[in-house]
Amino acid sequence: MLKEFKDVFKWTYKDLKRIPLELAQHKIELDIIIPPAHQARQRLNPNYVTSVKQDIDKLLTARFIESIKETTWLYP
Repeated sequence: MLKEFKDVFKWTYKDLKRIPLELAQHKIELDIIIPPAHQARQRLNPNYVTSVKQDIDKLLTARFIESIKETTWLYP
């Protein structure tokens, strides 16, 4: 079935154009009652750094994700 209808599916991020942001964009709703927790930054295995960077660059180029500035907490 996949081979028969392969033209229906999107195979790359570049194919996902014209999708409304309301359908594709996810927002995480934070509960203001629960205080934020600060976690230590985790290091990535050095063997995977290059491939992860390439994957992120592909997503940025396809405008599937966007870069944001690091945010600060609004409440202590």
